[in-house]
Amino acid sequence: MKSTSENSYGARIGNAEKLATALQTFVNYQPQKPEFSFNEFNNFITQIKNLNNTVATKKQTYSLSVESRKQLFEKSDYSIQKILSPINATVKASFGKQAKEATDVASIIAKIRGANTKPTTTTDQASVSQSYQSYSSKTQFFADLITNLTNFGVNYNPSNNQLLVTNLDAIHTNATAANNQVMDSYSQLKQNNDTRISSYNQLSQIAIRIKDSIKSQYGNQSSEYNLVKGLKI
Repeated sequence: MKSTSENSYGARIGNAEKLATALQTFVNYQPQKPEFSFNEFNNFITQIKNLNNTVATKKQTYSLSVESRKQLFEKSDYSIQKILSPINATVKASFGKQAKEATDVASIIAKIRGANTKPTTTTDQASVSQSYQSYSSKTQFFADLITNLTNFGVNYNPSNNQLLVTNLDAIHTNATAANNQVMDSYSQLKQNNDTRISSYNQLSQIAIRIKDSIKSQYGNQSSEYNLVKGLKI
């Protein structure tokens, strides 16, 4: 996702507000088009400021979604990453370290651990998509693990109730939802930010034409034009 610092956005909207204020004070200012008038330009500034607030909210939602996913996959006491070892130990204790059941489970666990799922809060589109796919792979391997444990029936009987199949199913459901939430919140963030970028580009073009109109009406050396010509929007 194209990135521009919030400071830059803030500076540009601040200069746009200065231009709007100047328009309101110019004597007999005659906008060549409705969108060059104080009211129309000021309304557009308000829309963009609202967009800034929306993007900030979407960024926060995305960041919280990423953190929630980290908790479920890696960080919480009963995250997928942290329960793999006790599950592996339970199966080895039940069937023996060299048993086919134990080696099958160990193989699936190795796949889960080997999935490329480095936690990130990046908003780069390719990285977000890759991360989503990686977590999806880990989730699918975890589903395979649950299937194996279910097929063991009463022979899979962990002493820790958190490792029971019913609880593992709940973890899997939550992990799937968390991964999807990350992608959904990112999608909303990107759509709103793309709209903001487009709106700022439009704002810049309107501002340029307003300044040209001021130069045309009041003159190149006028105090009105000198007041606004250096505003970068």
